[in-house]
Amino acid sequence: MSSTSSTSRNQLQVTHVQSQEGVKVCDCGIPAKERTCWKITNRGRRFWNCQKSMTRLRKCSFFEWKDEEQADGYYKNLLYSLKQKLDAKDELSEMNKLRRIAEVKFLLSQEQYKVAKSEKEVHDARKAIGRYRMIVALLFACLALCVLKLGGVNVVSWLVSLVLVISWGY
Repeated sequence: MSSTSSTSRNQLQVTHVQSQEGVKVCDCGIPAKERTCWKITNRGRRFWNCQKSMTRLRKCSFFEWKDEEQADGYYKNLLYSLKQKLDAKDELSEMNKLRRIAEVKFLLSQEQYKVAKSEKEVHDARKAIGRYRMIVALLFACLALCVLKLGGVNVVSWLVSLVLVISWGY
């Protein structure tokens, strides 16, 4: 650690220490983070502050400008407009991602609907086939009773076996 400066805040002694690499150490003892200001009043100006200052755990209020204030002018405005364009591009990219996700979710829901509809059709068809088999079995049973009353025993056994085959699904 190469240099030390002291300030008084609310009757507390606060020390700002600068390491040999030029990185500031904040009031809570961790390396300060270098950031860039994008507010209109200080566009593009760089500063140091505590890494915790951008979180909800703001316990350290360390802040120090890294560079001198720039004069208003072309480059300051250019930096700000480029930052706005970059932000707009990032926002557009995010919106495109969200749009693609919504499209995929919509297509997925359509396919899920088609699958559910097909499954219902298959279920309904199987129920109908079961009903038709029962009707056919009942008709053959009636026919068998008629033949039995007429006395054809060989025909009856043939009809009974046919009814069993049809009712049990071949």
